[in-house]
Amino acid sequence: MRWLLNALSTSVGRKVVLAITGLLLCGFLVAHLAGNVLLYVGDDGKSYNEYAEALHKQAALLAVAEVGLFGLLISHIVIALQVSAENRAARKVGYAVTRSKQEGRIWMDGYRPDTWMLVTGILVLGFLVLHLIDFKMELRDKSFYQDAASMDVKPFVKAKNLLSTSNLITIVGYAIGSFALLAHLAHGFQSAFQTLGINHPKYTPLIKLVGLLFAFVIGVGFATFPLIWSMSH
Repeated sequence: MRWLLNALSTSVGRKVVLAITGLLLCGFLVAHLAGNVLLYVGDDGKSYNEYAEALHKQAALLAVAEVGLFGLLISHIVIALQVSAENRAARKVGYAVTRSKQEGRIWMDGYRPDTWMLVTGILVLGFLVLHLIDFKMELRDKSFYQDAASMDVKPFVKAKNLLSTSNLITIVGYAIGSFALLAHLAHGFQSAFQTLGINHPKYTPLIKLVGLLFAFVIGVGFATFPLIWSMSH
């Protein structure tokens, strides 16, 4: 634990921890999307129901995983805000010196990578809150959740009905959040590897390509659920 505290006490260490937490969250996104893709299998929800039921049979393990995931997310957010603030402070000091050296390559402040990551990160957080309201806290339509619980509705039917009855605001919110996630991952994936020291002319282009493909699959994948199910309703 001491090594972590030491790492968080330096700017470089914070960036390394930010990269590691980001990659761990990428792992969660892969697992979460893989589970949700079972909604599309076409076996009347059998695969999705088995997946959901197997997951919830491990209630204690699931609770520990959720707490760990929450801690990981909060750590990523807090450190990201710290790093962003440090970058902004550094730019104020170094701007006059670097401007003349980088003439023609001056970033507009709103388009700097770290600023862009902050903006997309905030949008993704909003998307996450919306997602939790629907599927975890079950706050969107209380009568729907109460009826589902009283009739012991299977997870597939519950998810399908919830997604297919999404209103326009929810669909747009999911679309914005999903594509913000795409943009966040498109830069963050490659940046994380660079922060960890993996920056080589031979491998970096491949990492960038993998990052773009990964971002596209994850972002578009999550965007499809409310859109496709609402269109099929």
